[in-house]
Amino acid sequence: MKVVFDMDGTLFAGDSQLRFARRILRRHPWRWLLMLPFIPALIAWGLRLISTELLKRIFLSYAWGFSRVQLEEMGRVFAEEELLPALYPEVRERWEIHRAVGDEIVLCSASPEWWTRPLGEALGAALVIATPVEFVDGKLPLMPVIPSPGNNRGEAKVSRLSSAGIDRARVGYTDSEADLPLLGICEHAVLVNPSQKLLHLLPGAEVIRTKSEV
Repeated sequence: MKVVFDMDGTLFAGDSQLRFARRILRRHPWRWLLMLPFIPALIAWGLRLISTELLKRIFLSYAWGFSRVQLEEMGRVFAEEELLPALYPEVRERWEIHRAVGDEIVLCSASPEWWTRPLGEALGAALVIATPVEFVDGKLPLMPVIPSPGNNRGEAKVSRLSSAGIDRARVGYTDSEADLPLLGICEHAVLVNPSQKLLHLLPGAEVIRTKSEV
């Protein structure tokens, strides 16, 4: 049976994109200059003048010029050193239970592939779906293009899952309202540290409260 896990906020607390960017910026402080357009972009996003996808493209400018090979290697080390140790024990236990009974686990995240894929592979996911970005001449451009159907969030997750031959899943794990379309194709929803709004939207869902959030 298919089981789908969101990543950020579901497998661990916080946003892995911010963690990865912070890691890069600590090692290459000059790259803060590439982030200068992000502040006005963030304000514009808050005023709903630009989309979340455009904001993400601007944010990814911190990684300008890195090759795919470099980013994949940095992502692999990042997943090993920062993400695996940060996993919620309660959610990791559920993941291992699904593996033990032979469920096909899909890790489906809006974060880039560079660290989402190695994390999924380390955990034994059968399939990893993340946000792809286009490289130019093997290197990441400023404001990299995100191929259709766009940022792997909301309906885009459902579209990419369908392209992978997955139109239904037995269980879906998430912490986010953005995953309501994903949960719509799941027989059973499991909410990790959900907000009151999400609980109200899905009153019959199972809830996992991790010890770090209690």
